[in-house]
Amino acid sequence: MDFGAIKMQTTLVIFSGLPGTGKSTLANNLARELRWPLLRIDDVVGEVPENPNVAFLDSKVAILLGLTETQLKLGLSVIVDSVFMNMDRNHAQELAHKYQARFLPIFVFVSDENVWKERVTNRAKELNDKDVATWDRIQHQRGHFRKWEPDTALFIDSLNPIEENYADVRNFVISEAITLHPLADIPWVKGRYHA
Repeated sequence: MDFGAIKMQTTLVIFSGLPGTGKSTLANNLARELRWPLLRIDDVVGEVPENPNVAFLDSKVAILLGLTETQLKLGLSVIVDSVFMNMDRNHAQELAHKYQARFLPIFVFVSDENVWKERVTNRAKELNDKDVATWDRIQHQRGHFRKWEPDTALFIDSLNPIEENYADVRNFVISEAITLHPLADIPWVKGRYHA
């Protein structure tokens, strides 16, 4: 891959984080600048049932990762925007290894709970869409969100200015000197991520 004068190895970038943390804005900006395919869980999910269960969520994540594999198989770098709550991270890492792609996870969060809650509440009011995550729904997801281990991802705090965060994301992705620890080798089953 070429980015300007920089030759880049095929790369899988995943943006992980709970809703309302700002990961989609960063993913959109990166995809636009690098002109890489962007796959978003929001485009896969469709209409969310009243009480989505684990099987519903797992099936949608499996579709998203299947689309990701198609891009990697073609030798294309790809950016994936999803919550990546649990074992779906391990599946993404395995896909990167299978296709000799760099695996670059980015974890986006908001370190101030009150600011995060206000952003989520305002977004829900503005969009007035039943599928937009409410604060209560996010808190439920939060109970199942596996913490990212230090040095396994780039950590981005959305309290920082967007320009600063995007510069960090961009530098992380185009740098050839990134060293991350691999995710823990935890047994998982394809298509079952949120047990």
